[in-house]
Amino acid sequence: MPTVILRPSSAISGGSFKDESNTAGINVAKINDSDNSTYLYNASTNQTMTLALDDTSGLSGATFNNFVVTAVFQKHAGRGSDATFEAKIGDSSSPTTFGSVTDNVFDTGNSSPTTISATAINFGGSVSANDVDDMRLSVTTTDGTQNRFFELFITIDYTAGSSGPTNLTSYNSIAKASITSINGITMTNITTLNGIS
Repeated sequence: MPTVILRPSSAISGGSFKDESNTAGINVAKINDSDNSTYLYNASTNQTMTLALDDTSGLSGATFNNFVVTAVFQKHAGRGSDATFEAKIGDSSSPTTFGSVTDNVFDTGNSSPTTISATAINFGGSVSANDVDDMRLSVTTTDGTQNRFFELFITIDYTAGSSGPTNLTSYNSIAKASITSINGITMTNITTLNGIS
């Protein structure tokens, strides 16, 4: 099944987080650049930052199956014996609409970047692209630790919705279900193709 990665798009709220140059605030570019030389860290222990995530973009009509929270992190400047945090995945109505991950999962004693992916969490029920577009990731450092966060993202497993012309079964020998766009136009916006509606 296809997947889409949603990365932080903006900060909703944050504690005492700073970047690697000690600039205060949550600059999401620092945790979106696939670069382990840039990061955010909590300058005080047990801090929370809440992040809005990218939109799904073009997945209207898809069935959203499950998601995985992934972090690349380490303990900050050798402080403490480990780095731990918990994650809550919610929306504008509740911080845990979609679930949470405990600090038993996100735990490392490493002083170098460590990648940890949590077990997949099922969406359950009927979840639309609009629901997923409202997803938020809340990260709270725990157990008095200070962490460096290099990357934070959510990978969503989905099943593409049937879209495009109703009577179209394939195009250029490619099954309709495998086509997401034609000439840059998403299938959801195509009503007819070569006279087939």
